[in-house]
Amino acid sequence: MGRREPRGATTRQRILAAALHRFAERGYGAVSVEEIAEAAGVTKGAVYHWFADKDDLGRELQHELWQRLSTEALAAWRDGDDPVDNINRAFGVFLRLLADSGEARFFLRDAWVIPELDEAGRFDHEDAVALVRGFLERARADGALVSLPVEPLARVLLGVFAEATLHVLRTGDRRGAEEVVAHVVASLRRPAPARRPTRRRPTAGSATHGGDHR
Repeated sequence: MGRREPRGATTRQRILAAALHRFAERGYGAVSVEEIAEAAGVTKGAVYHWFADKDDLGRELQHELWQRLSTEALAAWRDGDDPVDNINRAFGVFLRLLADSGEARFFLRDAWVIPELDEAGRFDHEDAVALVRGFLERARADGALVSLPVEPLARVLLGVFAEATLHVLRTGDRRGAEEVVAHVVASLRRPAPARRPTRRRPTAGSATHGGDHR
């Protein structure tokens, strides 16, 4: 169901907040629309005004949570900084926020494996691919990254990020994931050109001394 205009958005946010609390507390499958409406202090009709059904509500909630995390992570990107440092900084912020997100982490962990919510995840994934692709293209044009095909690189890199994200969702521990991601991303940095050794010119004294062997 398409997103509506901001009118009544406070009610919509109340419904989403109540749903997040119930999903995190009892699990997605155990929660009904009636229970969400009661927790939000609205009628069931108000829920259906904003969402086609529970799965539509779940997809919207999932999308908004990922979008909020991504927006805050991207705020750590500093134009002009080294691209590898930027990628590591932004993803480090993302993982820290995710690990500390409480109820959101528990819901997103469950949503990862719920087929009914997979559609929203695919759309968000393709948006993320486009974003990473843009960063890589800019960094490669600046000569900062190794010369690899951008499209498969963006998808493989996103696969690494996805597994790191899943690890944090399941365990809440982001330090190991950050370390692994930083190591992978560092391998994309274009190595500095090797410096040729400079030859020292012999001085007049050293030439005389060197040639006076008997």
